[in-house]
Amino acid sequence: MRDADDRDAMGARHATARRKVATGAVSELGALLKEWRALRGKSQLTLALDAEVSPRHLAFIESGRTAPSLDMVLRLADALLLGLRERNVLLVAAGYAPQFGEGAWDSEELKELRQAATMILAAHDPHPALVLNAASTVLDANVGALTLMGEGREALGRVNLMDLVFAPGRVRSAIGNWQEVAGFLLYRLRENARLRGPHSEVARVLARVLTFPDARNLPPMPGGSGAVLVPLTFTLNGVTSHWFTTVTTFGAPLHAMAEEITIEQFHPR
Repeated sequence: MRDADDRDAMGARHATARRKVATGAVSELGALLKEWRALRGKSQLTLALDAEVSPRHLAFIESGRTAPSLDMVLRLADALLLGLRERNVLLVAAGYAPQFGEGAWDSEELKELRQAATMILAAHDPHPALVLNAASTVLDANVGALTLMGEGREALGRVNLMDLVFAPGRVRSAIGNWQEVAGFLLYRLRENARLRGPHSEVARVLARVLTFPDARNLPPMPGGSGAVLVPLTFTLNGVTSHWFTTVTTFGAPLHAMAEEITIEQFHPR
């Protein structure tokens, strides 16, 4: 049922975009290209060169005077360094069907990815490990991570790592080097929002995080200390532990969610 709902929702979004194109709405594709060009700091000429298309042809595409081929849309998306979810949006705005899946984490099509993630989490116990989506929502976690977060399995899919770190509460107060950790996470969140765009869930999480105490006063990403990795000092039940983390991604993804998933593993120092 969830798969069918996901497909219906995605189909409705894409159908709406196609209707806009069909009714001649001032080139939704052109508006998107201009917005992404601005976000990437590219002029029309630079994008044309990167996509190996003539500036005149790109100008016609942006103005809606020329309908681009499927291959051309994908070349423009590639030149703009768009993620798979954002490529789907560009394709639909051009009147094409989406090329990459967008099913949810618990969908049937991602069953093998969930199984692989489960094996990684289990093998890493008792040390914490968790699965995050692009917006840092915790989709899965092993016992060690749930203990660190102070959450039960019922919180999976609802709790956000950024909220845990930035909002006043148990996790934030337990981080001994909060400024250092929060500064790095904020840098990472900003970079992810820049990659995904201002209308993404990541951007909404960033806006929320910046409302929490001291978030706007954090220094830029830490550096110059001679350290190789940003450490994490965590005190739980009077016991202080020291960690560093590694991030695992899935190789050669052809699905938007698969591209966005990361598995964060904590290693004792």
